[in-house]
Amino acid sequence: MSGLSHLESEGCRNLLGMLDNDEIMALCDTVTNRLVQPVDRQDAIRAILVYSQNVEELLRRKKVHREVIFKYLATQGVVVPPTTEKHSLIQYAKCYWEEKSPQLKETAEPVTKTEDIQLFEQ
Repeated sequence: MSGLSHLESEGCRNLLGMLDNDEIMALCDTVTNRLVQPVDRQDAIRAILVYSQNVEELLRRKKVHREVIFKYLATQGVVVPPTTEKHSLIQYAKCYWEEKSPQLKETAEPVTKTEDIQLFEQ
């Protein structure tokens, strides 16, 4: 069972997408103890996310290089010093996902109008 929140899972999926195929397959083997044989790259990423206990455990893996985490944060607009160590980058990523979580809850509007509910039921 995955110990990752939805946002962590999506963020890690995007981050893992920056790795090459050999690294993804090797990481899948490591995370699943070679018990899962992925069919393709997406299957391997899915297995990595499902079998990772938490986000730190996943990002601390050797195959998830410091540069990859840095590039991911840069693409998300998170500015960090280029000399930041890997463990600090992991904390930046976790904070980014935690900050993003309440924003999604605030932007989601509850459905209260009866015509909206009726349209949804149809």
